[in-house]
Amino acid sequence: MTDPRLTAAWSQRFGLARSPMFGAEAEGGGHHDVLLDGGYGSFGLSVVEERPDPAGVAAWAWSSDLPHHVAVTEKDVQVVRWDAAGEAQLYSLSSVNRDLDGFYRYLCRDRLRSNRSVVQHLVSLFGRIRSLVAHAGLSDDRSIDAFVTVLGDLIAENGAVLEPEAYGLPDDAAPLRDALAGPSLEEALSDIRRAPSALSALALHPHLAVRHAGGQLFQEAHFDLVRAPPPDLFGYLDAATSVPTSRGGTHFTPPALARCIVDHTVLQVADLSSRQHLVLSDPACGSAAFLHEALRGLRRAGFNGALRIVGRDVSASAIAMARFTLTLALRDWTPEGGAELDLRIEDALSRPGFPEADFTVMNPPFISVIAQTAEQKAQLRAVIGDRAGSRGDYSMAFVTRALEALKPGGALGTLFPANLLTHEPATSWREHLRSEGDVRLLASIGDFGLFSQALVHVACAVIAKGQPRKPEFTALVTENDPGATGDALRELRKTAGVPPAIALGDQHWKLFATDSAVLAKKMPWRILTPNQRMVLDAIEARQTPTVGDLFNIAQGVQTGNLKVFLFDDDAFRRVRLPASEQQYFRDAIMTDSIENGRIVKRYHLFYPHGPNGPLFANETELASAVPTYFRQVLKPNEQSLRSRASIVRAKRSDWWGLMHPRTGAFAFSGHPRIVSKFFGADGSFALDEEAHYLPSTGHVWLPKPQSHRVHAEPNDDPVSDAVDAPEESDIDARVSIDVMRAYTALLNSRAFMKLVSFRSVTIAGGQLDLSSRFVSPVFLPNLWERGEDPHSGELVRRLAQSTLATERGQSSNPVDIDRLVGSLYGVPELGEL
Repeated sequence: MTDPRLTAAWSQRFGLARSPMFGAEAEGGGHHDVLLDGGYGSFGLSVVEERPDPAGVAAWAWSSDLPHHVAVTEKDVQVVRWDAAGEAQLYSLSSVNRDLDGFYRYLCRDRLRSNRSVVQHLVSLFGRIRSLVAHAGLSDDRSIDAFVTVLGDLIAENGAVLEPEAYGLPDDAAPLRDALAGPSLEEALSDIRRAPSALSALALHPHLAVRHAGGQLFQEAHFDLVRAPPPDLFGYLDAATSVPTSRGGTHFTPPALARCIVDHTVLQVADLSSRQHLVLSDPACGSAAFLHEALRGLRRAGFNGALRIVGRDVSASAIAMARFTLTLALRDWTPEGGAELDLRIEDALSRPGFPEADFTVMNPPFISVIAQTAEQKAQLRAVIGDRAGSRGDYSMAFVTRALEALKPGGALGTLFPANLLTHEPATSWREHLRSEGDVRLLASIGDFGLFSQALVHVACAVIAKGQPRKPEFTALVTENDPGATGDALRELRKTAGVPPAIALGDQHWKLFATDSAVLAKKMPWRILTPNQRMVLDAIEARQTPTVGDLFNIAQGVQTGNLKVFLFDDDAFRRVRLPASEQQYFRDAIMTDSIENGRIVKRYHLFYPHGPNGPLFANETELASAVPTYFRQVLKPNEQSLRSRASIVRAKRSDWWGLMHPRTGAFAFSGHPRIVSKFFGADGSFALDEEAHYLPSTGHVWLPKPQSHRVHAEPNDDPVSDAVDAPEESDIDARVSIDVMRAYTALLNSRAFMKLVSFRSVTIAGGQLDLSSRFVSPVFLPNLWERGEDPHSGELVRRLAQSTLATERGQSSNPVDIDRLVGSLYGVPELGEL
C-alpha cells in the first residue's frame, strides 16, 4: 500500500505549498495534490496503487500550469513533463528516497521545451470571445463577463448558465451566452478543448486551469482588456472600444509570491485554528489573486470557523473575475462555519475607512506622485497627512488604512514599492507602521521575471497588530534571478513564520533574522544581511566620508523636448547645418553614451545659452544666427516648445531655450568631472577630463573645493625649492586628475555599486537610480587624502591606471578592482560582498 502521508512529508521537505489537485470532480483512486512555489520546481503529485497513463497525467499538469506530474506507487516513481508525455521517466522509489533532494533538483533543472502554456491557450480564447462580443453588438466592457460565462459552461458542461449564482457568473449569463452562440463560438470551444498543434494530445481540464492557473490567467486577460482593442473575427485590430475603469496603477500579482506572503501572514494571526469568526480582506483585490491564495492558505492552516471574504476594486471586470474565482474556490472548500462573499465595485479610499478585518493581504496600486491624479493626491494626503512627504506613493494610503482597519490579533501582508523602505520622505510613514504594529517580515524581491508588468523594484511586509512584539523579524533579499527567488520562497515557507536561527542563502538570495530594534530608529529600513551590516558598520567606524561630503552631483541638462534639441551623428548629418550654425551645438551624452566606463557615443545638443543667460534676445536674432535650424526644426515645433511646463511657469520669452540648461552648475566649468548615467550598474561612470560633454540624461560629479586640497611634500634643498619646484596649481592639477581617474574606476566597481544598492532603488532590469538623493549618503573614501599616504597612494595610482586602460579599450579584472576598492575603504571584506 502507498502511504498518503508521503505528500505531506514531501511538501514539508521541499518547502512547497500543498493543495488538492481536484475538487468535487475528483478523478480515479489515490491521493492527488499540487505542490507549489518551487520556481521551476512546482509539480503535481499522485500517490496511487498503479502507474497512471502518462498522456492523462500530462494533461493534468498542463491544465494546472505545472511542468511535471509525479506519480508514486508502492515500488516506483513516474515523472512526466507535459511537453514530453511520450518520454515518461521511471525510477525506483527506493532510489528516490535515498536522494530525495537530488530528485527535486532534477525536477527543477528539467525545464519545459514548449512555451504553449495553458494560460496562453486560454488567453487566446479570451481574444476570440472579445471579438464575438463585438460582433454581437455588445460593449467591450462585457468581454470579461462573457469570458467567465464560457469558462463556467466548460467546467459545468453547459450547465453553469442555469445556475449563475452558484458559479459566480453575471445574472444575465444565459442571455449573454445566447448572444454569442453560433458556429464561431462552437469552433472556438472545439479548439480550446485540446492543446494547440503538436500538443493536441493534451486534453484541457478547465476546472484545473481555473483552480491552479486562474490567478495568472485572469490577470493576463485583464491586461489584454486594458491595453489592446478587441480583434475582429479575422484577427484584425480596430480602434479600442473599451475604456476600463482603472486607477492607473495596474500591475501583476505573482501567484507564487502571493501564496508565500499568505502563508507567512496566516501564521501571524493569533489563535487561528480556534477562531469562531474571521474576516479576510483585500481592499484592492483585482481578480482575487491574493484572496484565492488566502482561501487555500486558511484551508492548509486548519481554519474552520465562519469566514467573511471582503474584496474591493474600482474595476467591474476585476470584480467579475474575482467573484467567479472565489465562488468556484468555495465550491472546492468551505469552512465548517460557512463563508460569505462581500465583493463590491468601489474605490476603497473613497470611504472613511476600510472594513474591519482579521487577515488582510493585498497588492495595492503603485502610483508615484508624478502619475497621480488630483483626486488621488487628495486621497493620499487625507489618509496619511504629512506622512506622505513630498514624494508619496499612492500605495502608502492603502497600507496605512489596511493597518488601521486591522483588528487586534490580526495580521497584514502587503506588497509596495521597495523605495519606500529607504526613501527619506517616507520616514514618518514607516515609523507609523512600526508604532501601529509589529513587523514580522520584510522582503526585497529583485526578480523582475515575477513582475511582468512592474517597472519598479517590489518589497513586501507582514505586520501583526495588537500582539506582543517579537525581538526579531524575518528578512529576505533576492536578486534578479528566477531560480534564486524559488529557492528563497521555499526556505521562507520552511521557517513556519519564525525568523531562522541561522542565515540561509547563497550569492543570489539571503534569508535571515534581524533585530527588531533597527526599525525603532528613525532610519531607512535597509534589509541587510549580517555580513553586509558588518561591512557597513566597519566602514562607518573608520569615519569614512560620504559622496555628498566630497562631490556635488548635478542632474544633467533637461531639454523638455529631446526630438527637437538633440541629435545623434547620423541625424545631425541629415539636418545639413552649415558650420556657422553648428557652433551653437555642444557635444552631449545620453544613457547609451557610456559603456563599461567609457564614452562611446556622442550626441549634438542645441545650446542657445551663455554664462549670463540666453544668447539671443529675441526671435529675430535667433533666426538670423541659425536660419536653417530655425526654419526646419524650431519654428515647426514652436507651439510644443512654448507649452513646456518650466517655460510657462517662469514666463520665459526664449521659447527656443532648454528647459534646464544648467548654466550655473557645470555647463561652463572647464574642470575635470565625472559623468554618469541616470540609471545604471557597474560601468555607468566615465571621466570627462576636459569638461567637453553635457549630459542630457545623467548626472555630473564635481569635486567640492575642500575635498581635494593637496599638500606638496617639502624639499630639504632650498635651492631646488626655489628653482625646480612646480607651481602649487600644477601639482594640484596633476594629482587631481589622477585621483579623478581613480574615482572613476572606484565608482565603476561592483563593490561601490553594492554600497549604492543599499541606499538606492532598483528599476526593471536591475538598474539602480544614480540620482543625488540616493547616492550622496553612500560612503566614499577621500582619495585625495589617501593618495598622500605611500601605501594607499599606490592603490590610488593603480585605480587611475585602470581607468586609463579602460579608455584605451582594455579591460581590467573586476575582482582585482574590487580588492583595491576594499583596501582603500580600509575594509577588505567589501571586495567580497
